[in-house]
Amino acid sequence: MKIRDIMSRPIITEDEDTAIIKIAEDMEELGIGSVVITSEGKPAGIITERDIALKVLLKNKRASEVKAKEVMSSPLVTIEPKASIDEACKLAAKNAIKRLPVVENGVLVGIVSVRNILTLKPEYIKRFYPEVRVLASGWTLDRLERSLSDCEAFLAEKDEKSCKGRLKEVFDEVSELVSYYVDDKGLKDIFDSMAQLHHDVEKKGEVEKSMEKQRKMLETILRKFRHTTYWRKQQSMSSFASGIFWFRDYRHGMGKELRLPFKRTRP
Repeated sequence: MKIRDIMSRPIITEDEDTAIIKIAEDMEELGIGSVVITSEGKPAGIITERDIALKVLLKNKRASEVKAKEVMSSPLVTIEPKASIDEACKLAAKNAIKRLPVVENGVLVGIVSVRNILTLKPEYIKRFYPEVRVLASGWTLDRLERSLSDCEAFLAEKDEKSCKGRLKEVFDEVSELVSYYVDDKGLKDIFDSMAQLHHDVEKKGEVEKSMEKQRKMLETILRKFRHTTYWRKQQSMSSFASGIFWFRDYRHGMGKELRLPFKRTRP
């Protein structure tokens, strides 16, 4: 995946002689947090909401009297649309910036932000925010737990084939999550338990005895899922903005309801 696949466009530009009050009005009207500043039609710098707050408002300057070229961050750090997301991540982290204008053959064609990058590559968050603990989203774990809980019915019906297939499907995704969220001890605990169950299901032996053992292991894993899911949903709604935790479902959108960690019964 290249930068051209994730960049935002069209990009909003302002001339270097434009007054900050006009730029602020345009930002508010368009619902954007930055504009690229041009000089003689060529990109020369960038102005963000933070620049206006720190360089104009905090210094008690009149926004109507300050021009863009007095406030903009320059020189402009840019990237080409054919560059990879990893290259953009390294460039942004190295320069401690959150937005990279995308330039092709000297022409401004878009802009890519840290948000664009982390939407697709949440595991990169530590490159920008090394102090943040990266944890898998409770909404992601809830989805996986719902899928895995079907194995209870499969085992009750002695349908080992369906159970084995569903277990492998969930285990593969949990394995992928563990590789992303390397600091997530709760997820690692679930993964270790699932690895034991996955290994047991693959073994040959006394079917009835083996299935009873699998039921108990599955119940333990589901309890861990439900407990972790419940508290992460609580935290994501009450303290997400604090920056202490970073919950992200890397594949699906967030759910809307909080589900209590009660054992699910099937009709």
